[in-house]
Amino acid sequence: MREPSKPAARKPRIRNPVQTRARLLRATVELLARKGPDGLSIKEAAELAEVSRGVAYQHFEDREHLLREAKGWITERLIESMQNSGVAVADDVLLHTARLVLKNRDAATLLISDAIAGRDLSPEHPINRLLRLSLERLKSAGEARADIDTDMLSYIFLGMTSTLVMLSRIPGSDPEALAQRFTRELSAFMRQGIFSPSASLSLAPR
Repeated sequence: MREPSKPAARKPRIRNPVQTRARLLRATVELLARKGPDGLSIKEAAELAEVSRGVAYQHFEDREHLLREAKGWITERLIESMQNSGVAVADDVLLHTARLVLKNRDAATLLISDAIAGRDLSPEHPINRLLRLSLERLKSAGEARADIDTDMLSYIFLGMTSTLVMLSRIPGSDPEALAQRFTRELSAFMRQGIFSPSASLSLAPR
């Protein structure tokens, strides 16, 4: 009598460590945008990334390590995208920056909230770096004055960027249409300003 065949042994699932790490970081960014830093846990990040908690701990020592790495990962993605864009014309730089922020809205929300809450107000804040890079690109292409204060303007634009992210959360908002409107008005503001020629100004022009 023939013995019943044994079920084939299940092959262990082999994960790519680089891809697993990226999935955990993407999941972390999503959780941070939803709950903020105080609501982050490795357990939830692992569940959202569909990996075990043990696998998550192979990549990140603790919650603080995961938080630091997620912010660094976001920064690298944003800066790389701007550096590789190749745009140099004024309006194109503004539009590309707006699109980049809206495409990575959850990440931008996290980083901007850090600045608003006073957790990170340094010039090396990721969104500040992105905006400063945009301004430097305009300067090097001759599209902006050579004497602009890029540090101060990057903080001013940080506030404008938070408005862009806020508007993108209005139900029915179209990201591309919003990016176009934002760029058009910001471009007009930068080229012409909003004061009338007869406005009383107390600060001497640069």
